[in-house]
Amino acid sequence: MARLTSKDIVPGLRFEQRAGAVWTVVRIITYTDKTSPHVQLVMERDKTTQKTISISALLEPRLFRNLD
Repeated sequence: MARLTSKDIVPGLRFEQRAGAVWTVVRIITYTDKTSPHVQLVMERDKTTQKTISISALLEPRLFRNLD
């Protein structure tokens, strides 16, 4: 499987955090300043648990693995 880039990240993609939780991308967040783009994630097993992280962190293989 080819490695994803930031342009490949879209809502609905699923990622497994190395700690074991599965997260789904809900939305892409872009800022007007030079801050890198972020994603809002929702935990698959508990939809009330959400977090926002940078796309670069999401693409870091030591932290997350793409499931799609």
